[in-house]
Amino acid sequence: MKKPAKSNMYVNAKLESLAPFDAAIDGDVDASACIVSYGALPAGVKTAFEAACNGVGMPDPVYLDASQLAPADAFAALEGLDPEAVIIADDVAAALLAQAYRCEVATDTYGRLFGRPYVAFTSFEADLAQERTKQRDWALLKTLRRSSERRKHA
Repeated sequence: MKKPAKSNMYVNAKLESLAPFDAAIDGDVDASACIVSYGALPAGVKTAFEAACNGVGMPDPVYLDASQLAPADAFAALEGLDPEAVIIADDVAAALLAQAYRCEVATDTYGRLFGRPYVAFTSFEADLAQERTKQRDWALLKTLRRSSERRKHA
C-alpha cells in the first residue's frame, strides 16, 4: 500500500482504517479508481487496466485483492479507500462485492455501488483475447469518464 506524501488527521484516519487490509491493497490509497479482483492480476491485465484508467482520466489505480477478504472486510477496505469509481475485474469479485454491499452487482455492465459508479466484468482477462469483448469493455470503461465529468459539473 502506497501512502500519501502529506499527512494530516484525515490521512492518518484513512491509513488507520486500511491497516488491517494492507496485504490486499496494492497502489496509492488516494487513487481515483479502485480495481477489485479475486486474486492477483497478471502483469498484462494490469497494464491494460492502467492504460484504460489513464484513458478515462483516472491514472494509477489502486488494486484490491478480494481473495484475501471476507465480504465485510471487502466493504470496509473499499469504503476506506473511497475511490471515485470501482472497476471489478471478474465475476467472483463481483459476487463477493454483491454480498458485501447487499445488492446486485451485474457483470459486463455499468452500475452504482453505494452511489459510486462501477463497471464489472465476467473476466476482463479473458475479454482481452477477443476484439469484440475488448471493444465492449473499453466502451464500459469510458462510462466512468462520463460519470466523473457529470459530478464535476454538478
